[in-house]
Amino acid sequence: MEFNLIVIHEPGLNNYGWARNQVRQVLGLDAVFVSAYQSVILYKVKGDPHEVARKLREYLSNASTPIIRVVPVDYVTEPLIDRVCEVVKELVPKIPKDSTFRITLEGHLFRVREDGARVRMHTIDSIREIAKYVPRPVNLENPDWVIYIRVVKYMKVSRKATISLVKPYEIARLVPKE
Repeated sequence: MEFNLIVIHEPGLNNYGWARNQVRQVLGLDAVFVSAYQSVILYKVKGDPHEVARKLREYLSNASTPIIRVVPVDYVTEPLIDRVCEVVKELVPKIPKDSTFRITLEGHLFRVREDGARVRMHTIDSIREIAKYVPRPVNLENPDWVIYIRVVKYMKVSRKATISLVKPYEIARLVPKE
């Protein structure tokens, strides 16, 4: 996998530098910078990205920080609806049968037409298509699990879909200390 951690920070070059320094302080050589754009930094981390994200969130909860969100990534694929659905099918067994879920999609996925052209899908259409493969009850307000999909720029020229199966607190906005 090209990267497995997303760090989202407040806009600005100073905040970008500050966020990179905080990640370096906490994770050291266990986090390798991969790419960045606007307020998003992509890292490749050693070990379980969920555990690494927890460690970083824990540290940041007691610090002043420009970091808004730290998201572990389970899969990276092309932003095509068919590819994302295949990944979601792999993730579904990890959601207990009596648990609720929500799909959060940030960015747009594409459908490939018969002529090979990519057509951008509406967000709600993408979510409906993905949800067909998750035979669990939906709870939009207070789900047990979130299938978090974010389309990111990768190496400034392409886009990748990141897919994560997380508890809601894992993608919650960090509340910075003043």
